[in-house]
Amino acid sequence: MGNSFVLTVGLMMVLIAVKYMVSNSLNHRRRSRRSAFVSRTPDTSSTNDYNTNYDFTDAFYINLRKTIAFTEQIISDIKDVSKIDYAKVLRTTDPVYNGQPFHIHNPDDSWVSTPQSGFDYSAILTAALSVRTQTQVPDLNLSSLGRILQFEIDITTHDGAPVFESHGFVDESDIPPIDTWFYITTRHLYCWIPTLFIDKMQGAIDVEICGSYHWLGEIKPELSQEILNKLRLL
Repeated sequence: MGNSFVLTVGLMMVLIAVKYMVSNSLNHRRRSRRSAFVSRTPDTSSTNDYNTNYDFTDAFYINLRKTIAFTEQIISDIKDVSKIDYAKVLRTTDPVYNGQPFHIHNPDDSWVSTPQSGFDYSAILTAALSVRTQTQVPDLNLSSLGRILQFEIDITTHDGAPVFESHGFVDESDIPPIDTWFYITTRHLYCWIPTLFIDKMQGAIDVEICGSYHWLGEIKPELSQEILNKLRLL
């Protein structure tokens, strides 16, 4: 009787433990919108006057010009593309957030994380933009320099596939590198991906299962071209 009781209790404990582990695993991989990351009232210094009709104001274009100029300067300093560290190359800006560096590097520096407790995208973007002082873009066909990426924030599985396939170009939460950010809304982060890094970004897109990434030129081709044309007029 005693042995039977002990065996029954033991089996029950094992079943409870298995159920707990399965539940945690499913919650970790399930598409999730983490409320700690959602900012319903973006900082107006970086996200002013955006609406769902893609009616961008001058702030969008000015920030984009600064970002193109900034990333082109970074690219010009690369001497050997075969030695690019994709986890660091476009993370030259590292704001202090809650008293700590914004970026958290894993022990061997092969990938990067952002604060797991959630963060204010608008505050980080404002800090990133503050060091981009140049607005002069190269006198070239801008479409040859890169592409605009629309990233839906606060959705990730944390499965590691995008960071692996992009060689660390996106971080552990699937977020593109900070030097590419130029505009944030309550739902989307807009990034300028230089041509040199498009293949790494595409690697992340190909394996990301939540549909968080979109090339603006593919979902809004006319708008994308209109944006690039307007940049020359500002």
